[in-house]
Amino acid sequence: MDPGPLGVNREHEFWTPETVFRGETVFCLASGPSLTRDVVGRIEGRAAIVVNASASIAPWAAVWYFTDSNIYVERQEMAADWAGLVVTMSRRAKREMPDKVRRVQGAWMPDFPSPGSSPIRQGRSSGHTAISLAVAMGAARVVLLGYDMRVVDGREHHHADYDGRTRDTMVYQNEFLPAFAGWNTAALDRGVTVLNATPGSALTEFPMVDLDEVLRCDRS
Repeated sequence: MDPGPLGVNREHEFWTPETVFRGETVFCLASGPSLTRDVVGRIEGRAAIVVNASASIAPWAAVWYFTDSNIYVERQEMAADWAGLVVTMSRRAKREMPDKVRRVQGAWMPDFPSPGSSPIRQGRSSGHTAISLAVAMGAARVVLLGYDMRVVDGREHHHADYDGRTRDTMVYQNEFLPAFAGWNTAALDRGVTVLNATPGSALTEFPMVDLDEVLRCDRS
């Protein structure tokens, strides 16, 4: 692990988001069961922020975002080899890979700060915060995929990382979904359109769209 110059601990060093997505449509890929390889393949090569373990099926994404250290601990080699930006709130990831990892600061706030600002608006989950990161990096439109926010056929995620874990699935209704309240209005106030292209999603804060429609509009 690279400790940084002269062994200086850089875990408290924060990154100010670069507006590399200014004016673009950015796809945020969360980890719900609807995020299949087929869905990911349809948007390959487009501007994207991939969240947590979904990095394994979208290694081409420009940004890999995760909030917690456990994602990093289980995928240190992937982080070291990631071609795009590795963005996180994890102190451990920043401490161990100070030149590779961008540690972003999150704060609980009612609105989105202007693009290119720090801190960014923090969400209840990594997928939630990824929306804010897209806004901070200048996106004009954010399209959500894998934001099921519910259990589908007994599964919470498209991957098996959490198989066997017991969790009260009411956390979606009681915590995750209510935390999105007001985010659509706040995004529009910042000039950003957020669209949910996740079929059957329980997240109704943002307008629902079909991915085909989004891709047709992008081609026109």
